[in-house]
Amino acid sequence: MNTEPAQSEDKKDEGLPGVSKGVGGAARVSGLLTSGNAKDAKGTLFRLFKNLASFKWVFLAAVVLTLAASLAQILIPRQIGQVINIFTELLTDKVALDWTALGKIGLVLLVLFVLNFLANYFSSILMVRVTQKVVRSLRNQMQAKLNRLTLSYFDRSSAGDMVSLLSNDLDNVANTLQSGLTSSLSAMVLLVGVIIMMININLVLALLSMVVVPVSYFMVKFLVKKAKPIFQKNAKLTGVFNGKIEEAYRGEDIVKHYNIGDELKSELSSLNEELYDSEWKSSLVSFVTRPAGDLILNANYVLLAIWGGRYVITGVLSLGGFQAFLQYTQMLRGPFNQVLGIFNTIMSALASAERVFEFLDSEEIEELGGESMDADAVKGEITFDKVDFGYTRDLLFERVDLKVTPGEQVAIVGRTGAGKTTLVNLLMRFYEIDGGTIRVDGKDTKDYRTDELRKAFSMVLQDTWLFSGSIRDNIAYGADLSGEDDLSDIDFERIKEAAELARADSIIERLPQGYDTMLTEGASNISQGEIQLLTIARAMIKKAPIIILDEATSSVDTRTELLIQYGMKELASHSTGFIIAHRLSTIQDADRIIVMDSGTIVEIGTHQELLEKNGYYAEMYHAGVASV
Repeated sequence: MNTEPAQSEDKKDEGLPGVSKGVGGAARVSGLLTSGNAKDAKGTLFRLFKNLASFKWVFLAAVVLTLAASLAQILIPRQIGQVINIFTELLTDKVALDWTALGKIGLVLLVLFVLNFLANYFSSILMVRVTQKVVRSLRNQMQAKLNRLTLSYFDRSSAGDMVSLLSNDLDNVANTLQSGLTSSLSAMVLLVGVIIMMININLVLALLSMVVVPVSYFMVKFLVKKAKPIFQKNAKLTGVFNGKIEEAYRGEDIVKHYNIGDELKSELSSLNEELYDSEWKSSLVSFVTRPAGDLILNANYVLLAIWGGRYVITGVLSLGGFQAFLQYTQMLRGPFNQVLGIFNTIMSALASAERVFEFLDSEEIEELGGESMDADAVKGEITFDKVDFGYTRDLLFERVDLKVTPGEQVAIVGRTGAGKTTLVNLLMRFYEIDGGTIRVDGKDTKDYRTDELRKAFSMVLQDTWLFSGSIRDNIAYGADLSGEDDLSDIDFERIKEAAELARADSIIERLPQGYDTMLTEGASNISQGEIQLLTIARAMIKKAPIIILDEATSSVDTRTELLIQYGMKELASHSTGFIIAHRLSTIQDADRIIVMDSGTIVEIGTHQELLEKNGYYAEMYHAGVASV
């Protein structure tokens, strides 16, 4: 069959990197979650604030309290200056001490200090609440996004990068929202308020003090430009490093078996050096800002002290006013130190937020239809009508035709990369076809929502997965649940029946806690064969009208596999079944055997018919070659 690409230029660019035609079930490519091109900081900040909109009243309350605390802090030095002026008049003009004025100022100062403390305290509490709600919202968005992503996304992404996104990057965003927003707001209010008070005291001194503003602005702007790529590289390298660690941990037995520990250490060491270099440069840029800023402010402070002292001597400025001005000059340091102090946190958080939003903007499963499906009414007739599909620019399937009758048990065999797994992946719409039609009971699968379509299927893969929890819950996970039910609502008899059909009940009952035995992460406390039996039981509890077994018995012995087949026959007596198997001896009783090669169906027939043809299947069977 001719497999020259017949796709548009747009579709051609959507292929997975590094995967050639004929990848089939092996189409797994590791890659980075993010690209080298990051979104702009303004756009990222806008989206962060957009996520704050749902909690705007609490956020506004925190903002108001921050403003109140800042205003109280601004007014305090002026009041202290008035106290100094009262005592100056007492010493220089020999006048009586004005106790009334002193008492009023003392009361105002007390109110201002208490207001400053309480406003800061409650604004901090509110910002912590808002931050955690925003992060919870982002985490929920990411969780929902995971369920809507195309399978091709996971083909090119590493698990470590996902872990980094959901932990490190969200923590960075949370820390900045929690402290950075209030600090920045407080810094801006203090900056404006202090400048106004300084102008009110003496215009010339105020202008001298504000010389630092443009100098500091251009310094920060220069450092932001230099540091942003470094922090982006940091976030990216952290994801890659976590991915490598995760892969090494999961494949520990393979690493030891093939004695590739030294190569892995070398690779991780190289990545660690890159991460160290990136961290060192980013830390250098971050920590240089503080002493550089202090140098500029200290030089300006000396100039103001000399010039202001001259004004006091000449009577242009009162001693209390000069003291207040110097205090305001010191307060002017605060906004700059705050900005420079949280500079690295802000830059790191922006890089993390860009990664989070890039993930949230990833391509989702396209819902082409909106109809629901009654799984109980599905008969199980499957039709492939001139189906085209390719993982890359080249088509793997081209005008593939296949019809499976209700209740028929169909085995799919072929060499690695023949397209066996791809066939069932397309049936469940894990990937969208490039042309043609796939029908269930005569109805186009694209007419259904993907979650509705998959109600008709029960699937067991070679790559097993069980979650941390009881064996009972892991089997119950396959049952259809209503919106208000949870795993504990599944009747135990259904769970036990599924385990018996999968020939897993005897193994489970030998365990100390039986069905209540708790599985560790990755089910490492039971064998691979036992894991596979549990996944088969999980599929059986659903009793779906269409069953897919993708090399589901590859990790069990031949005797157990035959027992499972008896259970499958009992379960599938009224179901359509697709069985991908690498041991040809185990699929001889299938109603039909489909033989595939390079995305093409080359032979169809019963075991005996195919042997009599003496073709591709017969060659595989007699050579004892098992498809994978």
